[in-house]
Parts: sequence; C-alpha cells; structure tokens
Amino acid sequence: MENSNVYKILLKKNIRKSICSCGLSNKMPYCDNSHREYNKKNKTSYKSVKILIKEDGVVNIKCS
Repeated sequence: MENSNVYKILLKKNIRKSICSCGLSNKMPYCDNSHREYNKKNKTSYKSVKILIKEDGVVNIKCS
C-alpha cells in the first residue's frame, strides 16, 4: 500500500528547490510561502527546506 503523502520528485543538478516544512502549502511538497502569514498570526518560525543536488536524481519526500 503506497502512502499518499509520499512524493517522488525529480531534481535537476544545481537547481535549488524549496520544500514545505509546515504542511500549509497548496503546492505540496513544494513551498508556496503560506508559512509567512501563519508565522505572523501564530508567532511561529516555519521556513522551507532548501534542496540542492550535485547530480540529477529522484528524491522521496514524506509529509506527515
């Protein structure tokens, strides 16, 4: 059984991607900066996770 909150994403070398760490993004698993307004309202400090790889590859991202 495959988990629906696991994303396989193809990354290109030397291209930085921002991955959501707060779970609020409408573009999961990518960050759409939804955390900024949430941080202001809730006094939190969510930030995206930046990924940069040296060779093209596939990365599995699990969002819980």
